[in-house]
Amino acid sequence: MSSIRFVILDTELTSLNARTNRLLSVGAIAMKGSRIVLGEQFYAVVNPGVSVPEQGVLIHKLRPTDVQNGQSPTDALRDLGQFIEGSVLVGHFAEVDIKILRKEMAQTGQQLTNPAICTARVHRWIVQKQRYTEDQFDRLENVSLATLAKIYNLDVHEAHHALDDAFVTARLWQKLLHVLETQNITSFGQLLKIGAI
Repeated sequence: MSSIRFVILDTELTSLNARTNRLLSVGAIAMKGSRIVLGEQFYAVVNPGVSVPEQGVLIHKLRPTDVQNGQSPTDALRDLGQFIEGSVLVGHFAEVDIKILRKEMAQTGQQLTNPAICTARVHRWIVQKQRYTEDQFDRLENVSLATLAKIYNLDVHEAHHALDDAFVTARLWQKLLHVLETQNITSFGQLLKIGAI
């Protein structure tokens, strides 16, 4: 897996309602195997053409003026598509990110076909392979990015900023790849069975 180009990504949305939510920002950082490539980053604030709910601003800190000055969905997603071309996508609770990106890309005449891995799924697989402990249920269920950052000794600076969360997830992915290697998970096929969405 050392030759795979992973792109770790995160999104911020107008809401958690999958039917009506829209993309507000996307952050991504490239990795070559387990090495983070700091010079290969992507970040875009997107103007979805709808109002930003006030309660969301408290979470993602994207003010209406920030969003109004953002890129159009078509332009932002075209640029993202070029950045992720030929890469394996990785995200924490990646289902949310992939679902919104597929929805938004479909509305702009684009497609998202990259394979995708969820770090929460990979972590749960690792926990299930470990010797049973009394806190195992908690370690399987409490898998927020902040919780796993503590478990794997990672600093978290600004939660709910797409690029910052992508960077934390990239560092988490480094740790998970190391653990997978100790479990003799060395092929992309094995990885897909464990963490694909």
